[in-house]
Amino acid sequence: MSSPSISVESGGILFQDAACQAYFPSIVELSNGELLASFDLGTDMEHVDVRTYITRSGDGGRTWSEPDMIFDSSTLPYSASTLGRISPLHDGGTVALLNVCNRARAGAGLANPENEGYVETQFATLQSRDEGRAWSAPCWVTPPILWNTFEICSPIIEATQDRWLLPASLWRNWDGECPFGMKAVVFVSEDRGATWPRCVEVMDLWSQHITAWEQKHTHLSDGRWLVVCWAYDYAQRKSLPTRYTFSHDHGASYGASLEAPLAGETCTPLGLPGNHVLCIYRRVDERGLWAHLARFEGERWLPLADEPLWGARRAAYGRESASKTEQMATLQFGYPQSVRMRDGGIFVVFWCVEDGGARIRWVRLRCELP
Repeated sequence: MSSPSISVESGGILFQDAACQAYFPSIVELSNGELLASFDLGTDMEHVDVRTYITRSGDGGRTWSEPDMIFDSSTLPYSASTLGRISPLHDGGTVALLNVCNRARAGAGLANPENEGYVETQFATLQSRDEGRAWSAPCWVTPPILWNTFEICSPIIEATQDRWLLPASLWRNWDGECPFGMKAVVFVSEDRGATWPRCVEVMDLWSQHITAWEQKHTHLSDGRWLVVCWAYDYAQRKSLPTRYTFSHDHGASYGASLEAPLAGETCTPLGLPGNHVLCIYRRVDERGLWAHLARFEGERWLPLADEPLWGARRAAYGRESASKTEQMATLQFGYPQSVRMRDGGIFVVFWCVEDGGARIRWVRLRCELP
């Protein structure tokens, strides 16, 4: 039996432009073998001109097309920027999830520096039936709870043939209020995104003043859904070990919050055969972006291998701040996403700051399973 390992096969730049900044990529392998990537592009991370774009590669990531905008929010009757993610559908289509951020407060950023509140947001889905070349008009999401300040955590999850999950976390509004608590939830649709009548709690640690940010789902080979969250302790003002939980019923309910053996933020898991999972995350006990291979036995997280991917000499933040939202605006890299390709390789995308600008990078990995 071979020893478990992670190896880097190749890597490169997906997008860079000296005139603008690129953040928060997502990645899909299309039925024709092409790679389709999305990312958010604008003057800077919080600028009102940020829009979501897509680009494609027909040669395994070596070269990429000029980016095209998915939806131009300047057509709306109010000032808005967008954050977006894409994911594949089992019928061969592609769905984009957009978080449309209301930017009516002239001169203000996404967050209120006085209380760490956030602007009003509205989700929308758009679909493509031609591998991302054309997109439908937005299908606006009516939230199943009376709230309008949400973090976009990950792409739409197609849990079953008809059930879609929209992962989100609840944030404080612009006035600093959050009556539901800052927790991770999913909106549930049983009609492929036409309506979202149910909100299911994924992870609620707010009674301990702990948030559950950037939840990511992956399907395990035993049929369960694994969810990981970035746990941030507002009382201690620090990130805690990654938390995880399981759903045995395709997102209808979730179990208890468990502590992973990862000291990390923005962790993205990818299910592999034999209940193995590859996690890409920003470490807080070491510098840089890392890959971690694990196997699950029941609810036990069993570490197998670790490998640094990028930024081993880079601090995660540009500066410290008493305000977490202000500090997050100085992030230097993050939001990894990955896809297992037909040839068994794993394609990872993430954003990072290099030479004074934010760009999108890719890394191709190979995992040896025991």
